[in-house]
Amino acid sequence: MSKPHAHSEHPVLLPSSLAFSSDTRLVGEVLGTVASAAARTADDTRFLAPALTWQIAAKAVGDLATDDHSPENLRAASVPVYALEAVRACRAALVEASGSSPGSDGARLADLLSDYLEVVHETDLRGVIAVLERILAVLALDLPSADILLTRLLLQQEVSPGHRAVLDDVLVAWRNAGVDC
Repeated sequence: MSKPHAHSEHPVLLPSSLAFSSDTRLVGEVLGTVASAAARTADDTRFLAPALTWQIAAKAVGDLATDDHSPENLRAASVPVYALEAVRACRAALVEASGSSPGSDGARLADLLSDYLEVVHETDLRGVIAVLERILAVLALDLPSADILLTRLLLQQEVSPGHRAVLDDVLVAWRNAGVDC
């Protein structure tokens, strides 16, 4: 199996719900905060990933939000493969930080976010990780039947009543992953 081209795009179905958009805004903002701190230190290990990785992930996740909360609960987007890899790397860094020992780079990352998350977003690092995992579940959805919906949406065609069962499969998969759609 060959590795996908670095500039290839990953087409995805996204929920158009207010809850999903709120989740993507939260995580995009948190990743952006780490990106800013990492850029200031110019140390690629201090926050467990390079500043550019945090910046790419913050933009990719933040761009998933929408103000169009249509009743179909569905929209199509394209995420660059390198951005999806950056989001996964940031998730791994946050998971490492959540279980890190005092004085480590992971602890510095956890310390950077702890007060900010509690005061501004009324959550903690584990809460952000849970939200990020739901976002990744949406981005990684791999249902063969979902390709039908994705194709119709990319071609700007309506989702017909005949495709309702496929849409239901997608919604069930998202709900099973904890996504509010």
